[in-house]
Amino acid sequence: MNVRFSHEIIFTRGTTDSINTVAYSFGEVYVRENDEIIVSEMEHHSNIVPWQMMTKRKGAHLRVIPFNDNGELLLDEYKKLINSRTKLVAIVHVSNSLGTINPVKEIVAIAHKNNIPVLIDGAQAIQHQNVDVQDIDCDFYAFSGHKIYGPTGIGVLYGKERWLQEMPPYQGGGDMIDRVTFEHTTYDELPFKFEAGTPNYIGAIGLGVALDYLNNIGLENIHNYEKKYWIMGQPSL
Repeated sequence: MNVRFSHEIIFTRGTTDSINTVAYSFGEVYVRENDEIIVSEMEHHSNIVPWQMMTKRKGAHLRVIPFNDNGELLLDEYKKLINSRTKLVAIVHVSNSLGTINPVKEIVAIAHKNNIPVLIDGAQAIQHQNVDVQDIDCDFYAFSGHKIYGPTGIGVLYGKERWLQEMPPYQGGGDMIDRVTFEHTTYDELPFKFEAGTPNYIGAIGLGVALDYLNNIGLENIHNYEKKYWIMGQPSL
């Protein structure tokens, strides 16, 4: 993923948990009444419902990017949705239903011109191609272990250090604290601040093995194989 710092990687229970973490924590700090979050028509429920819940809680609104008959997002419509009330864009990298590979780098660049952070749901992309979060310049990237041939119940949330430092923890408990009194609690450093409770270290080890497996095959080799043998949604074998 080419993260800048290792503490920008948070272990979660999966993509859904990662997105919920951002929806809650980011929403608590940055979203106010009548603010807006942008998603697209091709999102998985995991990248719709957490934002619906957060906008309902905060009195904010959800805005939706449409796509055309070819399953491509209408970027001109996306640009029209952005305004001074837009607080975050949450977009899928590869659609689980259409197979569309979205131009996430361009989507991020458009948002950043307006000082808007972007979360990318990478559950369907991470196992098919090299993902460089610094090159994409996304603010958050989420994926699940079981989508990359690892165990269930483990996933990753990448977040830029700036946001993770400013956002409050999503859950409280053991391992995410620095000092606790009945009057006040201070939180541990990243990434522990967002990893309350006993960590799923068995899942993390399994995820590591799965990533080693893919890296040994070579994500570029996987991408080239799929590109060669999958034409217009149908195998050419």
